[in-house]
Amino acid sequence: MSSEEVQMSFIEHIEELRRRIIWSLLAVLVCFIPAYAFSKRLFDVIMKPIINSLPEGSTLIFTRPAEGFTTYLKVSFFAALVLAFPFVLYQAWRFIAPALYKHEKQIVVPFIFFGTVFFAAGASFCYFIAAPPAFKFLLSEYSSEYVRAFPTIGDALSFFMSLIFGFGLVFEFPLVVFVLARLGIVNSHTLRSKRKYAILISGIAAAVITPTTDAVSMMFMLVPLLLFYELGILVAWIFGRKKEQTQAAEVDTTV
Repeated sequence: MSSEEVQMSFIEHIEELRRRIIWSLLAVLVCFIPAYAFSKRLFDVIMKPIINSLPEGSTLIFTRPAEGFTTYLKVSFFAALVLAFPFVLYQAWRFIAPALYKHEKQIVVPFIFFGTVFFAAGASFCYFIAAPPAFKFLLSEYSSEYVRAFPTIGDALSFFMSLIFGFGLVFEFPLVVFVLARLGIVNSHTLRSKRKYAILISGIAAAVITPTTDAVSMMFMLVPLLLFYELGILVAWIFGRKKEQTQAAEVDTTV
């Protein structure tokens, strides 16, 4: 933190967090309005992996009068979150920026850019790679002459959205480590020493984040978790080391 910056109290931190959350919610609300206008087209696009995985004779249904309406509201909210994600990242940056050095605050653009790219990469990985075989297994493996899959549109959409957001957030791990390393909260040595615990926690997280208990979905979630933990060690070593050098240089100049 720069010497010019005034320390914030706990209440001020809470107030700042509340302000950033409100701005983020307003951004989502603004994006929700145009998203709802295209909600039916968005639903067809989002649900395509599930629809393509349905066995012959199966279809999506809704069983409650308002389920169709609430499902399209969910689609619109999901699309609004995606559209507003860069702005939400900016608000997150504004919240953590006071804890950074002046020269570190200049990386706001790379932070937002890579945060958006990583989230999009995680969502795309889920949509194109992880979800299709998982849906094929879940919807076809247990179907028979007497058993047919007829998932409701609300449950299917909620299931898929949780998968997409889960993968999107997992892909943000290197960026999170980058910020923590710049703040001096974590370093590569700590991450390496805690690797065995990270493997255990990753397995538990894969089971919790994945909204199903099948091994296919869990493995597709677990592998990126482990890979990104190793990538996080590299990120912490590169950027954490630079921060230590910067601090040392600043100490030398003050002596």
